[in-house]
Amino acid sequence: MAAFQTADLVRDLRDHLAIRPGDAIAVHASMKSIGRVDGGPVALIDALIEAVGGPGLGTVLMPCFTAPAAECHVRDTPCRLGLVAETFRTYPGVHLSPNHTHRVAVFGKDAAAIVATHIGTAPLGVGSPFHELAKRGGIVLHIGCDLRSSSLIHVAEALSPLPYHDAQITFPGYDRPIVLVHEDGRREVCPPRDNPGDSAGFLVLQREMERDGLLRRGRIGQAETIAVSGSQLLASAVALLARDSTALLCDEVGCPVCPLKRAVARRRP
Repeated sequence: MAAFQTADLVRDLRDHLAIRPGDAIAVHASMKSIGRVDGGPVALIDALIEAVGGPGLGTVLMPCFTAPAAECHVRDTPCRLGLVAETFRTYPGVHLSPNHTHRVAVFGKDAAAIVATHIGTAPLGVGSPFHELAKRGGIVLHIGCDLRSSSLIHVAEALSPLPYHDAQITFPGYDRPIVLVHEDGRREVCPPRDNPGDSAGFLVLQREMERDGLLRRGRIGQAETIAVSGSQLLASAVALLARDSTALLCDEVGCPVCPLKRAVARRRP
């Protein structure tokens, strides 16, 4: 099969997923799921930017999370989320948010303002960049992946009065202070507070939203892709958690956080 071109990917984004000039999109992407692309991840990034109308009209955001380490340099620390996100991190014109574990990369309209919302907010908490994008009418795209990769759902957890919030249960490695080195060289010690939990249980929400007709499906190249309104995703997740505070916790054997959160929830009304 011939390689996909940037124009092919733009057409798919517009025809299959209804992405339009002026849109703001948060993107979770698996490059290998798309198939062979002439130009690789840069061509995909070019297509995403073109589909939203270029930097003057649209916005593209990607998670650029880092592995837990003693230090995180805003500009220089590599991303742990694969080829597309790591390529986007160094794409010309991209702004990076000042967060020690869950940095995001943003290109386009209001990029500087969006990354600035990470100052003083939790990694995926209330008012953080994913939340800001949703409030601006943003769309979440899952290219070759499902809602288990959806960072915005963690914002819904932060918005909800969950019984295990105060317990501060977090993944190993994120349970210690981390030094954030800002782009100007300033060093900031970030305590281990309000880190997001596990996402393996998020398919419960995907099935519910699918049933309610709230997900748009299509293909980008060969990749099965899901598009969903960010505000609708938040609303659906918050409503689900209001019915059952443990609904998004996983049942994975060996998960270091979800069983502990369930135990706390059982002890509290």
